[in-house]
Amino acid sequence: MVELAQQGRFNEVVAACERQRKLVPLSTLASHVYGVALTRLGHFDQAVEMLELAQQSSQAEPNAAQALAIRNDLSKAYFAAKRHDQAIEVLTTLRQQHPDEIAIARNLVLVLEESEQCEVALRHCRAAVERWPGDVQLAVQLADLLMATESWRSAADALSRVLTLDPGHARARRKLVTAYRRLDDQDAVTQTLREWLDQEPDNSIARHLLAAQESLAAGAAAAPARAPDDYVRDVFDQFAETFDDQLNSLGYAAPQWVRTLLARLDVAADGRHCVLDAGCGTGLMGQPLRPYASELVGVDLSPKMLSRARDRGYDSLVCSELGAFLIDHPEQFDLIVSMDTLIYFGELSAVFRAAHRALRGDRAALVFSLEKWEVTDPTTGYQFNASGRYAHHAGYVRETLERCGFSEIRMSESVLRKEAGKDVTGLYWTARKSGRSD
Repeated sequence: MVELAQQGRFNEVVAACERQRKLVPLSTLASHVYGVALTRLGHFDQAVEMLELAQQSSQAEPNAAQALAIRNDLSKAYFAAKRHDQAIEVLTTLRQQHPDEIAIARNLVLVLEESEQCEVALRHCRAAVERWPGDVQLAVQLADLLMATESWRSAADALSRVLTLDPGHARARRKLVTAYRRLDDQDAVTQTLREWLDQEPDNSIARHLLAAQESLAAGAAAAPARAPDDYVRDVFDQFAETFDDQLNSLGYAAPQWVRTLLARLDVAADGRHCVLDAGCGTGLMGQPLRPYASELVGVDLSPKMLSRARDRGYDSLVCSELGAFLIDHPEQFDLIVSMDTLIYFGELSAVFRAAHRALRGDRAALVFSLEKWEVTDPTTGYQFNASGRYAHHAGYVRETLERCGFSEIRMSESVLRKEAGKDVTGLYWTARKSGRSD
């Protein structure tokens, strides 16, 4: 069983242990391996039960290394089961008994942070960093905690320390950009992005964010018309696993707005429409859109985001650039919904014309959201923000929709989500296809 576990064959470990326990009680080692396998397979309550049994039986055996491993794995099972208090209790005891075990120190900091005990986690993390000053993981944990407590100057210093230890740590560079932005130190933002590109000349994220930074310094005329495909794909592939949790923490409002916007259009939830979720991401719109659709199609540039959208109500999911997909599917959709996606386009006429082409019949509907550009007299219709996204002026959006063959255009203004601790004002639009695009 140990060999099976080492090979990652956890289903086979579970099957073998279940057969064996029907015949004889499991040994301490078997109970331990069984519990680890259950944890890895996501059966957390069963894992806790089995690892608690392993811990009890290990007390009668003089194997200190095995006892330590069992208790450490039990803390992981508690953590996975969100039984944080029990995980902290086990790890605190282990930390006192084994002060030279760095993994225990790291895990204790992690669980304390996850249980929102940031100040306590900071105290433990600082002590661990002092004990192991060359450990990159602890240095990263300290920086993350300082960012969580919005101690931006200290976070920037901690992230700089991470990069001293590991110059190739891309996540630390991106977080350092965020910290300097929160400190409003634009020179440091630019310098950090340039150093990132020096380290990784082909990094699409660093290249795009530096272009945004330089565009803001040079003026609107320097802004690219849209975000490059490789940037969009890379950034969302990186965030796919945590994307839903991050949006939830930012108060993402678009899913709640969809029903309101469709009611405004008198679109019936009768399951009769061919619907496109344009920029579907992890499929957060799947559930609210499903009642309207006879066929629900999702398209996105990020393969990893699409893998998260499976089993969320779509009939098909397509990995493609949005404009190209729309052009390749003329007069196919009764409704196109694009929430928090067109913020990666500055100039909108091309994608609006493609949407007009993909909608079938007059009065087919387009629903989308944008970030609002807070300016009274714009020289252009959009601004390229330091975030790498675009904000748009309402007058430009309306004029472009009309020019591209849309009418019955309505717009509402409301908070879209938070960014850097502040509300991002969103523009929620509805329009109908009418006539021909220019």
